[in-house]
Amino acid sequence: MTEFIFMTFESISWPAALSIGFILLFLHGVLLTPPSELSLAAIGLYASIHEWLYFPSIFSTTVGNIAGCIVLFKLSRHYSDWITDFLRTTRFKYIKYLNDKARLDFHRYGHHFVFYGRFIPNVRSVVSIPAGLSNMPASTFLVYSGLGCLLWSLLWVSVGYFAGKPLLSIIEAHQNFALAMLILTIIAVIVHRYHIIKTKKYMF
Repeated sequence: MTEFIFMTFESISWPAALSIGFILLFLHGVLLTPPSELSLAAIGLYASIHEWLYFPSIFSTTVGNIAGCIVLFKLSRHYSDWITDFLRTTRFKYIKYLNDKARLDFHRYGHHFVFYGRFIPNVRSVVSIPAGLSNMPASTFLVYSGLGCLLWSLLWVSVGYFAGKPLLSIIEAHQNFALAMLILTIIAVIVHRYHIIKTKKYMF
């Protein structure tokens, strides 16, 4: 498995890899998917093949994430009625839950939550919405989001860069255990989200 992954990585040019990293994090900032942790760790693992790509990987993913966050922030600001209607009528109740949590914490902690919220999985994806709906100054949003996105990219790219190879070796040596842990994790996430959907009340 490890050999296959690195053979695949070696077939991808570094400009393409950095572009993919930018696009994945941009999509995460706008569409709340794919999971940024996995995308950043994968880019970090790729960068470990070419050591000089460590900082360019952090830069490209940070810029992509910031760009996506700005787009969602602008959409929430200029199309607030549409965003509000969507959150009120959407059947994706987990999105409602995340938005409600972000809104409550944003009003509780103020503009600083745009920075702190970038370190909370899932919630970090929707922080831009209450910031845009509240007409937060764009410059303030950019500073807090930029710093939060930079540190988040630094963390997870570093995980992939420094720990990716050893972790892959451990997984390969204990494939059955790793598969069991993956299945249990997926089940736990599904149960947790189902519990939230069934028990939470929503602001919209």
